[in-house]
Amino acid sequence: MMYIMLLLLILGLSFGGAKVQEYKVSNGATLIIKETKGRGIISGVILIKSGTHGEEKRGLTNLMATLLTKGTKSYNSYEIASAFEDYGGSIYTSTSDDYVEIGFSTKVEGLKKAFDVLKSLLTEPTFSQEDIEREKRNVIQSIRSRRERGHELASDTLRRITYKGSNYEVNPLGLEEDIRNITREDILKRWQQIVVSKNIVMSLVGDFKKEEVSPLVEGFLLSLPEEKYSFEAIDVLMKENLLEVVKRPGSQATILCAFDAPSYKNEEYFAFKVLDSVLGDGMTSKLFKELREKRGYAYAVYSAYPTKLSSPRLTAYIGTSVEKRDDALRDMVEVIKGVEITPEDIEIAKNKIVGDFLLAHQTRLRQAWYLAFFEVMGFGWRLDIEYPEKIKRVSFEEVKKVREKYLNYHHCVVVEP
Repeated sequence: MMYIMLLLLILGLSFGGAKVQEYKVSNGATLIIKETKGRGIISGVILIKSGTHGEEKRGLTNLMATLLTKGTKSYNSYEIASAFEDYGGSIYTSTSDDYVEIGFSTKVEGLKKAFDVLKSLLTEPTFSQEDIEREKRNVIQSIRSRRERGHELASDTLRRITYKGSNYEVNPLGLEEDIRNITREDILKRWQQIVVSKNIVMSLVGDFKKEEVSPLVEGFLLSLPEEKYSFEAIDVLMKENLLEVVKRPGSQATILCAFDAPSYKNEEYFAFKVLDSVLGDGMTSKLFKELREKRGYAYAVYSAYPTKLSSPRLTAYIGTSVEKRDDALRDMVEVIKGVEITPEDIEIAKNKIVGDFLLAHQTRLRQAWYLAFFEVMGFGWRLDIEYPEKIKRVSFEEVKKVREKYLNYHHCVVVEP
């Protein structure tokens, strides 16, 4: 008997006329399937809504996710990798602030083996003490390496300032002192806590028929405990301007600033995406024209507006010489908050966003990622269809309005010799 219940009607996507179907598994897991036509390639993404929220030790979730592919009761690390690589594919895990990610690609003929391995990863990981100690050393080395690179040091310092009191305060890699103290019991507890059905979104994109993959997916997802990991995403409000200067050896100054921004739950989100593109996306952006071309501060400059469950921020970066750091910092803030924006700027930015979005869907793996990402973040996977139109509908007046409403405060970090 099939345990997967079809919840939604099939909706057409604009990407090659493919169809997307959403299923809710009886234990609460979500499955999104998109059938394509090609050369027998299948990609999938599993997002576990959790990320670093609720960690008792910073870096625990990332360490747990890394260890998933190191061995299970049924497969060693070589067998896990070869189950995908033998078909020209791959498998990876990663941890972000808001979710744990498992991505994979394979051929149609390798799908059953892939699902057997994925089921084993999530239901019977070994977490051997030998693997734990080795990966702890690797993570600690990665944390130390970040302190040697100006941009990453600035990023980690800015996190501590602008996200103080929330899980975003620390990079998912964690803190060196916490990593040293993580035990196997900690890892088992975190695994049991977050790898549960109601926090799972899985998307599968490829050259298959749903009738062929449904029994495989059913057995895989139904093996997960029927539970939910609940957490509170803490919003950290920006109430004042802050600046911190960090000294490190080198020849260049790195400047990174965070500005207040609207929540992704707000319709202003799309107008602010356009504003971000106007300000710092590519060679047509205001930051590039004003700070690089007109004033010659630096070669690299950009802004970004990452989608997070809480504490929304727009970030801006410039690398410059030590002699120009004060002027560059002042002018970057002035450009973000006050440079003139025209209707033509808005149209260029919207076309850029839509073009980049469509280009990002060229591989099945990225198509699967977007479907799962929009679903796990609360937008719903349909935004993968609607996103270009929502961007196109943003008006010049809406962009002006969100700029006036937000960007009131900024937190900045300067890393310099």
